[in-house]
Amino acid sequence: MRILLVMPHFFGEPIPDATNRSRLASARAERLRALVASICGPHQAMGTGTYGLDHGQARAQRSQSGQQIDLVICTTRNAHLLDEIRALHTLFRHHPTDAEPMMLGFECHKVMKTARGRYDYYGFIEDDVVLTDPLFFRKRRLFDQHFGPDALLQPNRYELSPNGPVHKLYVDYRLNRKVTERYQDIADVPLLRMPFLDDEVPFERTTYPSAGCFFLSAAQLDRWVDSPHFLDGDVSYLSALDSAVTLSVMKAFRIYKPVLEHGWFLEVLHASPRWIGSVTRIAAVAPVTGEG
Repeated sequence: MRILLVMPHFFGEPIPDATNRSRLASARAERLRALVASICGPHQAMGTGTYGLDHGQARAQRSQSGQQIDLVICTTRNAHLLDEIRALHTLFRHHPTDAEPMMLGFECHKVMKTARGRYDYYGFIEDDVVLTDPLFFRKRRLFDQHFGPDALLQPNRYELSPNGPVHKLYVDYRLNRKVTERYQDIADVPLLRMPFLDDEVPFERTTYPSAGCFFLSAAQLDRWVDSPHFLDGDVSYLSALDSAVTLSVMKAFRIYKPVLEHGWFLEVLHASPRWIGSVTRIAAVAPVTGEG
């Protein structure tokens, strides 16, 4: 399987009291760690660099099960941290641009279009989102075979904490319906079900289709690029950054996510935790009612 991942990456001149963490001086180290994880994650989880150590033969045997991962990182005006991770430069291709920082995601859309016809899957992934599941694209392929290109399965983005009561938080679970109803009708085929191993996984239309990423099959990329929503200039969903990663695909496809109880089926790690540390202060945490 051939996979293209395109990543917008920006870290501007640090400002001590900035509200955006990509300009916050104290967040530089965190953003650098997240960037490294985002770059290395897919190569480690599903790439071709996996080996097994044969102690008896004093030899490392290469696995033949890896997938071809090509990663392109789009930056603008030298506002990036790539010079600090030179050891990782063999894992990606740098695509510099002169775009406005908030519009950098749309430069990624252009890169995806130019690669049309060369990959099985095309992904847009923010620079703090980490792919950790070796079966990620196999699960996507299974879903796509069952339901066709009109249905786009988004992963659940999660954060982790060693402290309870919330150890794992899916941060894009629900949103006020009014925020997205102008772009999508979640009553249109609201639920899909698919057998998986010894279970059945339900997928629901979601009021919050964001995940800090999206992934399209070759057929879906064709559908998206040929749609009136591709590079239509619409940045009306939350912000230009959010619009680039969610809006045009929300308008082009019926978007689903695995239901909460099966959230593990397709998920990505948010390496710059924003919500889990404050969840008990901003939301009522439902008590455990029984064992699963």
